[in-house]
Amino acid sequence: MPSRDYILRLIEQVGLLLRRVIEQRERNSPQEALQSVMAACERLFGMEAVQLFQFTPDQHFLMLTEAGSPEEARDKVLMYAALTAEAGRCYQQLNQPKLAQQAFLSALRLALKAHLQLPADDWPTYAPSITELLNALGDLILDDDTAALLAAAGAPAKAKP
Repeated sequence: MPSRDYILRLIEQVGLLLRRVIEQRERNSPQEALQSVMAACERLFGMEAVQLFQFTPDQHFLMLTEAGSPEEARDKVLMYAALTAEAGRCYQQLNQPKLAQQAFLSALRLALKAHLQLPADDWPTYAPSITELLNALGDLILDDDTAALLAAAGAPAKAKP
């Protein structure tokens, strides 16, 4: 099991990469920002993107929560959710709405699962806002699993047409 110091350093390093992603996106360099998202995800999971993206988002959640304290697991999950939300913003800049939607939906699910399954007393500042993620998704009708997570977290599910 990785030490607490290792996990804290890892979160700090990935946090620096997250700041780089935001700066790149704000400079209208979304392709560069997406490359930094990839590098941050590789660092967070300790594996190359080719391997990492063979897993589902639910498997990613389990991978991030299997070692360390609940607080460390929460911080890793929320860091991943923040990176995923930034990828969604990059895809918006690149005029790729379907990819943006998928990224925002994944970030929402991660944030909701962290809210429900991990301690929530002291959320890190980088944690994505559930409200902002829902706004980014616009009129998208949520799948039943995501709607159930949203309801369990105390937020109203979106109405089906």
